[in-house]
Amino acid sequence: MRHHIPIPIRCAAAAAVATLILASAAPPAEAVSEVAGATFPEQVVQEVTAVEQDEQAVMQTEQQISMLADQAVNLGTMPLQLWGQLTAPVMQMQEIIGQAQGISASVQDTAAQTAYEYGDPTGSVGYAGGTLAQWTQGFNEQITGTLHEYGLSRQQFATSAATEQTLQAASRSAQGRNQILQASNAMSGVLATEIAQLDTDTRTANTAILSDMQARTTDSAGKQQALQNWLHTPGWTPRQCPPPCGAPPPPK
Repeated sequence: MRHHIPIPIRCAAAAAVATLILASAAPPAEAVSEVAGATFPEQVVQEVTAVEQDEQAVMQTEQQISMLADQAVNLGTMPLQLWGQLTAPVMQMQEIIGQAQGISASVQDTAAQTAYEYGDPTGSVGYAGGTLAQWTQGFNEQITGTLHEYGLSRQQFATSAATEQTLQAASRSAQGRNQILQASNAMSGVLATEIAQLDTDTRTANTAILSDMQARTTDSAGKQQALQNWLHTPGWTPRQCPPPCGAPPPPK
């Protein structure tokens, strides 16, 4: 037997449920929030793709520099005729470093925005963002340390213009050319390891982000369906809720 709840009480309860859903539910799929002009899912795909591209570029530069290093060893020095083949990979490494830092920052921002709008009940999104922050710190320390080992500074490769000036100055002597060759050879190995780790951390973060969004969207859909079932219970419709809705019945 169905227990009939007085209309005013049911109206008040329905209003309370609706308020709770509006306060806690995630936005519908067609209104997914945007970060830097892209929706969260689009941003996730862009971030993973960008890391993959950097990994491929690192492999190419590593091969180029390793080949030049082998030739220089056979010749006993880095001759000027080979120097032109080294400048392009060095410039590309400078770009990859900046791109990798940008990707890490972007993923951290996406994670923070997702946690803010969708919540982070398991803490996995926040943890993933923190892991990337640690990666960035370690990455910067690795680059600075490697350059310092070969008598170079981070400032000399901070921008494309600074890198060009450093390479131009180094090209004037065999010692300078050898210095850049040795440093870039070591740096290519650092980048190969660090970008691979960035790929892993980015995928982990984006999995956490998408899982959190999916869980919140599913939860929201379930709550909305529960409300619809409540509102469409046989024997009661919103029209039966007398004004003012939710007021106690008049005394008999």
